[in-house]
Amino acid sequence: MRKAFVALGIILLFAGVIVTSASAIPTEKSERSTVATAPRNEWEISGRLDEGNKLSVEFNPPNLDELLVPEPALKLRVEVTNSHGGKTVFEMEFKRGFGGNTVLNNVTVVSKEDGLAVSNPPTEVGGIVPYTDDYLANITTRKTARYITPREEEFWAPSNLRLVKEVVHKEYPYLFVLPIGIMLMVVGGSSSFWGVRSSKRKLQSRKKKR
Repeated sequence: MRKAFVALGIILLFAGVIVTSASAIPTEKSERSTVATAPRNEWEISGRLDEGNKLSVEFNPPNLDELLVPEPALKLRVEVTNSHGGKTVFEMEFKRGFGGNTVLNNVTVVSKEDGLAVSNPPTEVGGIVPYTDDYLANITTRKTARYITPREEEFWAPSNLRLVKEVVHKEYPYLFVLPIGIMLMVVGGSSSFWGVRSSKRKLQSRKKKR
């Protein structure tokens, strides 16, 4: 009977450890929000982000039919800078997709000087910001539109240029089982201790009788 209490106590103790460990397993939930939206025909945008936020520079893909692009693809450079001197330069490559729509074909990092922490390989223009600071994104490439006015060339300007941040929060969905895990460990430890102690007492009493 006492051995059964010890065995049951060990089982409950291990079960409590497993349940308690499971309660500490976090899940990540991300929230995206627009920090700033540039006025129409603007080439740059700025906004303030906190350290650890993920910054993304987004705009509607250009219409390649409206631009003087002799190559099969359009390449644009975007610079992201902060007041600490950090600078990250991206190159975006746009191509014609199915149905004539423009799609983002590739993103590369041209240079990175104490700038954003970028994924490898990059999938977008952006990354994790190293400081709480104001960040400026500037599309430095200017492409001439097919329509040219008599006085000056007309350049394509990005549409819906915006700065987006993504914040990742850690959540603990199984935290509610923590009290159960603690209770199992207490009961299991107590049962094992009682069983072992009772066995020792019984053994000592037998020795005295002899």
